[in-house]
Amino acid sequence: MENPRLIICAKERQLIMSWIIGSTPADISISHSLDKLYAELEQADVREENDLPHDVVRVNSIVTIQAPSGRKDGLQLVMPRDADLKANKLSVFTVMGSALVGYREGTTITWNLPKGEETIYLEKVDNSKVSAKVGD
Repeated sequence: MENPRLIICAKERQLIMSWIIGSTPADISISHSLDKLYAELEQADVREENDLPHDVVRVNSIVTIQAPSGRKDGLQLVMPRDADLKANKLSVFTVMGSALVGYREGTTITWNLPKGEETIYLEKVDNSKVSAKVGD
């Protein structure tokens, strides 16, 4: 099953692609996930900030997902320096984080998670914490 095309603003796309290029992933599953994210970003629907749909996962979005491991409420996707799993802050550059960025609420995503290819349902996206100053 092919995932829908990512939707992202140019600034976040550049930030994420630059970080991927300059990173050395901790393990092979993260490396593969970031390679896939990079390829999807190359083909993404890049829009102006004010033209993004309100329900697209962005840096600092708070999401609710259904995954094979169960339902996860209130995960905030953040840059690596802000990641803190105890506070539900998940790095965009983890396997799960890279699977979510750029997709819209209601999307079913197929991604290689640590246990193999699995399906994630993006139930809810809250962008009330998203700032136009991402990466500044």
